[in-house]
Amino acid sequence: MEASLDLWVEYLLRFSHLVAGISWIGSSFYFIWLDSSFETPQQPRHNVEGEVFMVHGGFYYQVDKKKIAPNELPKNLHWFKWEATLTFITGFLLFFYLYFLNDAALLIDKSVFDFSQIEAIVFSMIMIFGSWFIYDLVFHPDFLKNDLISNLIIIPFFIGVIYGASLLFSPRGAFLIVGVVMGTCMLLNVWVRILPGQSRMYNDAVAGKVPDYSESLKSKSRSVHNTYFIFPVLFIMLSNHYPSIYNHEHATIILMILTISGAMVRRVMVTKNTKERWLLLPAALGMLALVFITAQAPKLVEIKKDYIEYSEIAPIIQARCLSCHATKNTDDVFKVAQKGIILESRELLLKHKKKVIEQAITGKVMPLGNKTGMTETERALLYKFLNQE
Repeated sequence: MEASLDLWVEYLLRFSHLVAGISWIGSSFYFIWLDSSFETPQQPRHNVEGEVFMVHGGFYYQVDKKKIAPNELPKNLHWFKWEATLTFITGFLLFFYLYFLNDAALLIDKSVFDFSQIEAIVFSMIMIFGSWFIYDLVFHPDFLKNDLISNLIIIPFFIGVIYGASLLFSPRGAFLIVGVVMGTCMLLNVWVRILPGQSRMYNDAVAGKVPDYSESLKSKSRSVHNTYFIFPVLFIMLSNHYPSIYNHEHATIILMILTISGAMVRRVMVTKNTKERWLLLPAALGMLALVFITAQAPKLVEIKKDYIEYSEIAPIIQARCLSCHATKNTDDVFKVAQKGIILESRELLLKHKKKVIEQAITGKVMPLGNKTGMTETERALLYKFLNQE
């Protein structure tokens, strides 16, 4: 009953996060595209700065880009804010459920840093919200007032966040922490920087005043920042299912390349300057570098024996794996074999050969946080046994 409840809680949180994320990212893609597609109106109209004509679903649409002004307010004004909020809430609840509960087993790797559950939670929260305050300060309109300088500061800062997370948390946890940092920056951009500026303009217009139109540019700047975060965040979300990426010996470099390449691709998608398409070249080279890095065979202890008997492997499986992958688990956290993988016999081990190599050898993500202390020699023996069969 408890295992079934855990399954459905996780499933529903993932589903809700996915649906909300599609809504938020979809609206972000649409409005950024819309803004880059506006053209000067064919027939000049009062307070209309641009227009675009579209066709979809059998109908034709004309969208105008207008300045909000006194006595010209619409009866209904639609605010796009809850998509972002629901995406963050469902994502953070999923992160809390998977990474903060169960002794923070997915977040802590004692071979990386020996945190307690509370310490891991506190440090992750400091990193998540502390990163926002630094990012917000660097791009605050009253601070540096120079985008080039701000970018030259913030790029090394986020590289530092990636590196710092890798020094404190499990490889899988480090990836997700970076994703939550970016998602938090995106949400707070909406509520702290974008919506307040738009609200001030609207309230001025309601009061009969001409709004300060510079507020639009400030809000637009953070909106564009959010769209640059999208691809790196999506990469990180998907990486959760690929231990050979997040648990790679060069995982920190991989995440840095993914983040920078993703932002470059998104820049090419949103810019009106066709000369900036050259950014696709370094982005493509970055992705090719990732293929090369991850294609390398895992570095293992050399095993000189020509053939490994199952009798040599069985004690390793018993000591390192069966607490979590048995008919009746003895682990204090995972009471049921995860993903139904049971390794109690030679036949079952070979049946799950591909998964065992991926999780325990290539990715080295199992045992989780190396809780049972699997050695490099044991991994090498297991790898050779599985490859000789």
